[in-house]
Amino acid sequence: MNVSIVMPYYNAAKYIKETVGAIIAQTYTDWELIIVDDCSLAPETVEVLKAVEAMDDRIRVLRAKVNGGAGAARNIAIKEAYGRYLAFCDSDDWWYPTKLEEQIRFMEENNYPFTCTWYEDADENLEPYYTMKQNEKQTYKSMITGCNIGTPGVMVDTQVLGKKQMPNLRRAEDWGLWMMYLRDTDYLVTYPKVLWKYRHVPGSETSNKWKQLKAVIRMYQEVLGFSAFKANMIVFLLFLPNNIWRKIQKRF
Repeated sequence: MNVSIVMPYYNAAKYIKETVGAIIAQTYTDWELIIVDDCSLAPETVEVLKAVEAMDDRIRVLRAKVNGGAGAARNIAIKEAYGRYLAFCDSDDWWYPTKLEEQIRFMEENNYPFTCTWYEDADENLEPYYTMKQNEKQTYKSMITGCNIGTPGVMVDTQVLGKKQMPNLRRAEDWGLWMMYLRDTDYLVTYPKVLWKYRHVPGSETSNKWKQLKAVIRMYQEVLGFSAFKANMIVFLLFLPNNIWRKIQKRF
């Protein structure tokens, strides 16, 4: 397998078949999908994941021993991944059919080991309402003040950068991983085309803004090694203003 796709799962029966269907529909076919159930409580979990695994023989379903959050579930999948390229997809998001093909071509033609793509913010029914366009290149320094990189758009060439584990955080763990990779490479490079949709689901982890804010402070301290004072100063003087500005842009 050339591409390993890692997917955490937690009580997401409503959306996962649509998400996995979009992966199966990819024009690039040399992939494996590793789904890790993070100790879901929903009674239909076993039946749903058994049906998903039966959708394609390139799909493997694993189960975490304890509930550790999306990052911990992804780490289990990363350990089991065989592919050169590491890709991420959450269990409620959606890829356009040429996502893998176009992104891999972009990386191979330009020798980029670490990339992301534009994406669309969409409602629960995948109706898009805003296009998120990241800067062409992001560095360790530029990403300290905020991260608008959607996890399902990221791809890493592990032959160049290796396989890293997400930090032990319940939130902002993906941002922490991008910062860890940016210590080893100059840029996270953006492929300037929409290749996936981020489904906004009421009550999801990222919809709880206060918990997300505390997670950012913790990421600054535990991943970047900042003092509590420095972490709080960056959050309130840089991260929050940047975040507010992005929300204003979405409205207008």
